[in-house]
Amino acid sequence: MLRSRTRRRPTGFTLIEVLAVTGLMASLHSGGNYQYALSKAREIKGVNSLKQLHLLLQMQCITGTLPKAALYPKSDPRKDPKSIMRLIQGAPPQMFISPFAPEPLRQKGLTFAWNDAVNGKRLSSLPRNTWLLIDLAAFIADPKVPKPRKYLILYANGKAMAVSSLPPDIDKAVKKAKAKGSKGKASPKSTRPQTRSKGNSTKRESDAAKRLPGGVRLPSLPRVPGL
Repeated sequence: MLRSRTRRRPTGFTLIEVLAVTGLMASLHSGGNYQYALSKAREIKGVNSLKQLHLLLQMQCITGTLPKAALYPKSDPRKDPKSIMRLIQGAPPQMFISPFAPEPLRQKGLTFAWNDAVNGKRLSSLPRNTWLLIDLAAFIADPKVPKPRKYLILYANGKAMAVSSLPPDIDKAVKKAKAKGSKGKASPKSTRPQTRSKGNSTKRESDAAKRLPGGVRLPSLPRVPGL
C-alpha cells in the first residue's frame, strides 16, 4: 500500500524574505525617504479633510449661502459664534487642524484662516481660484518662529492642495502688508511733543487695513506661546 507523502511547509521566514524586508526598511530610512513618506501621509490626510469640508459647504449652499464667519475668531475657536468650525454643520473638530500647523496653534483647535470676503455668497457664484481656507501659519511674520514646510489651501471649486509656498497673489499681498507694518514699528521716537492730526490718523488706519486679494484682511495671530 502506497502512502501519500505530503510536503510540510517550513515555519518561520526564509532568508530571502528577511533580506527583502531589511532592504525595504533600509531604503525608507536612507536619503530622507522615511521623512518624505511621513510628510506625504500628512499631506494626504490634510487634503482629504479639506475636501470633506468643501462637501459640507456644498450641502449648506443647497438651501443657503456660505457661512458668515470671521477670518479668525477673537476668542476660543471652539466656542466663538463667528468661528468657522462652529458654522460648518456636521464637521468633526479634527478636520480644522492642519497636520502641518505648529503645535501651539493646534492646541487652539483651529489652524485655518477663513476667507471672510465670501461670507453670505453662494459657492457656485465664486471664481474657481477663490480660496476658502488656508493655513494660518502662512501669516507668521516673526522670522524667529519656524514655519511649516507646506501650507494647505482649499479653493471654491473644491480643489485642495498642499503647497511649499503661497500662491503669488497672496504671497505678494502678505509681504506688502508686512512691510508696511514693519515700517510703522521702526519709526523713531521724537523728542518733540506729538500732536494728533486727522491726516496721521487716516494714515494709521490705511496702514492697518492690511488686506489680501478679494478684500480679505490679514488675520491677527492668536496669542499663543511660540507664535
